[in-house]
Amino acid sequence: MGQMYVHRFEVRDGVSKSELDATWGVAFKAFARSGNWGGVEKGVTHKRSYGTAWGAYVLIEVDDPEAFDQYQAFHLQNYAHVVRITYEPVYDMDGAFAETINSMR
Repeated sequence: MGQMYVHRFEVRDGVSKSELDATWGVAFKAFARSGNWGGVEKGVTHKRSYGTAWGAYVLIEVDDPEAFDQYQAFHLQNYAHVVRITYEPVYDMDGAFAETINSMR
């Protein structure tokens, strides 16, 4: 298993609907080609997307650091003018603390 990341998109203030719609068009085409929002063929696996009123969260798994570089570059080149983009590495807290919690039962 690779490193899991929560990828956050936050729509920038002042972005017009037409700019956002055009960017969604680029995003949908990338996803249709590659199965992820960053357009990379392998090394980054899309797990799930969650929409919010202000943007979205995406859960991805990264198996190849070079592919993750390409994934991030694609986002910066195609989406950064309309959204703030962040990546947070995450881990399985349930699994990490399962033994401790079970010992307290």
